[in-house]
Amino acid sequence: MSLAAKKLRENISEYIIFLWQMEDLLRAVNFDANALDEFIQSYAPDAKAFESEKKWFSGLVGSMRQDGVEQRGHVSEIHELIFELNYLHNTLLNIVRDKSYSDAYLQAQPNIKEYLQRTDGKSTNDVEVCLTALYGLMVLRLRKEPISEETDAAMKTFSNLLAKLSHHYRLMKQGEFNFSLN
Repeated sequence: MSLAAKKLRENISEYIIFLWQMEDLLRAVNFDANALDEFIQSYAPDAKAFESEKKWFSGLVGSMRQDGVEQRGHVSEIHELIFELNYLHNTLLNIVRDKSYSDAYLQAQPNIKEYLQRTDGKSTNDVEVCLTALYGLMVLRLRKEPISEETDAAMKTFSNLLAKLSHHYRLMKQGEFNFSLN
C-alpha cells in the first residue's frame, strides 16, 4: 500500500495536506521522472514499495495534467474531498450538533476569521482555511522560520478541529458513523 493510500485510509486531513505537498514537489522537479525516482528511493523500504509509490505518483502526474494544474492549483480530487469534509463539518455543527465537535469549532472559529482576514478571504470555507493554514505552517517549519506563540496556538485549534473532523470522516466512510441527533 502506498503512503498516500495509508494516509487516505487513516486521516483525510493529512492526506489532503500530503497531496498538496506532493503536487508542489512534482512542480519543483518539473515532473522529472529521474528526480522523482530518487525521491521515492529515499523512503521506499524495498522494490515493491518503490513500484507502488511510483505508480501512485504516475497517477498524480496524470491527474495534474488532466486537470491543468501543472503550474498551480490542485487536482479535482482535492476539491471534492474538501467539499465532502465541509459538508460533514456543517452536518456535525447544524444537524447532528455534536458537542465535542462544536466545542472544537468554537475554539477555532476566532482564529479562522482572523486567518481569513489576513489572507483576503482566499479560502472558500472553514475546512479549507484550517487545511491551508496548517500547510503554511508545515512550509514555515520546513524552512526553519520562527513561529509566534499566537500562531502556534491558533494552529493547534485548527489541528484539533481537523482531527475530530477526520475521525468522523473515517467513521462515516467505514459505515460506523451514527448520525443520530443529540
